[in-house]
Amino acid sequence: MMIRTEYAKLYMDSGLNHSSGYFTDADMSLDDAQLLKNAEIVRSCRIQPSNRVLDIGCGWGAAARLAAEKYHGRVTGLTLSTEHHAYAVETQKGIPEERRVDFRLQRWEDFTDPVDRIICVNAFETFEDKESFLPHCRELLPVGGIMVMLTVTADRPMFRVVPRDRIIENAERAGFDVSVSDSLASHYIRTLEHFVANLKRNKTKAVAIAGTAEYEKQLAHYTECAGFLRRGLNDMFEFTFTAR
Repeated sequence: MMIRTEYAKLYMDSGLNHSSGYFTDADMSLDDAQLLKNAEIVRSCRIQPSNRVLDIGCGWGAAARLAAEKYHGRVTGLTLSTEHHAYAVETQKGIPEERRVDFRLQRWEDFTDPVDRIICVNAFETFEDKESFLPHCRELLPVGGIMVMLTVTADRPMFRVVPRDRIIENAERAGFDVSVSDSLASHYIRTLEHFVANLKRNKTKAVAIAGTAEYEKQLAHYTECAGFLRRGLNDMFEFTFTAR
């Protein structure tokens, strides 16, 4: 799903995170939930100053910028979207070079530079070659290197989403020790509910940008995804992989 930046601004948080936030109370805003999600994932990576950090499927760059600004990592962000890339590069204007994120239009399969930490936030679901992804990431990391991945799972094949246990098995086979969070499905449900409510509130502007058919298709998609999570057909977990 290719989303134009001006369209995303109508329903996402101010950091443009097309992923799940982490909600800690009933009144938490989407902005605060996304800030917390990025903070928790970056913290879990245990980034040290000058660590080489790779954000795979970086979107508009919020998590990558946090890793560079707060933890002083040397960060590279990969995206396949020209919209994401243009926006992310623009955010780096005026940033000192040592804190600047290197945003690239590049496939993860083509990235071969060694790194110390890897982030992947709700991007794994979209990858064609899921079987090769974790072995490829293990090759990039030194022993003790850490990768944190947030992803939707499913115990039966649907939308190319794979089971939680299969991810664990593939990671262990690739050379990682694995720890997994409790279910985070409720957080993604609330995120999707915010997306739907914001789109409905901004319907006129959304239709003007994308057209009625695309607006209705996207509204139905987010509503359906939330429904799958409510019924337990999908789930979501945060995985921490430590390279052996």
